[in-house]
Amino acid sequence: MLRAAWTERVPRLSSHLVAVREVTLSDAPTLFDLLADPAVAEHLASPPPSVTAFAGFIGWSQDQRTQGNGVCFGIVPHGLEEAVGIIQVRALEPSLFAAEWGFAIGNAFWSTGVFVEAANLVADFAFTKMKVDRLEARVVNQNGRGHAVLQKLGARAEGTLARAFRKHGRVDKQLLWSLRHDDWRQRPLLHQRLSAAEAAEQIARAIQETRTFEANTRRHPVHRATPYPFFLTESKD
Repeated sequence: MLRAAWTERVPRLSSHLVAVREVTLSDAPTLFDLLADPAVAEHLASPPPSVTAFAGFIGWSQDQRTQGNGVCFGIVPHGLEEAVGIIQVRALEPSLFAAEWGFAIGNAFWSTGVFVEAANLVADFAFTKMKVDRLEARVVNQNGRGHAVLQKLGARAEGTLARAFRKHGRVDKQLLWSLRHDDWRQRPLLHQRLSAAEAAEQIARAIQETRTFEANTRRHPVHRATPYPFFLTESKD
């Protein structure tokens, strides 16, 4: 059986503000620190608990891609080398007719337009290269930011999943969103809350913060580690 090209190699995709590419081991230290931020992880599964565990997650993600089960993209704003967030796409059944995606990004980049650009790049790749027909997302009811961004992408809310997400002893509802290729192509054009100049200024500050953080953080070589399965919207106490 002929293997899909994306299972062999995921290309780097680029737009005005950001690029997305498959996560690599060099992303582990920065992603570990940014996604462990309580503001980022509040409504998501607890991320891998160490840099080594995050390296294990990245290795596991790459193995999942070679098996045709999905891709984990790193979000890389122009001006940086390491990813500051991730967008996961995983198959819900073998043909990839239906897939699920989950996403998180460092809070310095919230409301800048970086994430929406990255999500549009990934949606286009999922629909045109992975041949996904339906992208699902499960978002905790209290995660207003997550709901808003899915609306911007053209997704539709389909129902509530009761007692669907467990974290730190708390059980929450999740809202199920679906995105089809036609809905995504006809996504509403919403005005960004920031002006272009304000967004550019905020992105520049976020990039500088990330560079300063990386320069002041002691780094050790990151090696492939024990596989660490992880999906952002899946309960994992």
